[in-house]
Amino acid sequence: MIINCRKNKQGFTLIEIIIVVVILGILAAIALPKITANTDKIRAAEAFNYLSSVSRAFGRCLDEITGGARIPTAADVGNCDTFAEIDTTGSLVAAPAGADFTYAPALAGTTLTITATYVGPNAVAADTIAYPINGATGAVGATVCGGKFARLCQ
Repeated sequence: MIINCRKNKQGFTLIEIIIVVVILGILAAIALPKITANTDKIRAAEAFNYLSSVSRAFGRCLDEITGGARIPTAADVGNCDTFAEIDTTGSLVAAPAGADFTYAPALAGTTLTITATYVGPNAVAADTIAYPINGATGAVGATVCGGKFARLCQ
């Protein structure tokens, strides 16, 4: 009579575990940049939505001043620094609560440029979105994005 003294070993070998960890690491390295890029797009959407609403309010203010009958002048544009989103000191007052951005307007001639600066997690000073609104034509100029948002304005 022959007795088998070997026990059935169950489990994974060290090599199998290392291979699985390496594969998971490769998948994470591929996925992480895409997840980060999508997060930046979502954060920038907050700024673009707010800047768009400021643009519309700015246009309404100019229409009220000019009656829609003439092209706004620099003086007309200057008079719109008191509309709902901008107070008399030139600061934006209706920025969303808990926003990841701060907003700073600058008026040059008939162009109002609002710069959104990211102040959320991992922010650096270069993370900005500059949104120029031409008061004379009502058109939004070329938006300039910097830092982590640079690829969003291409």
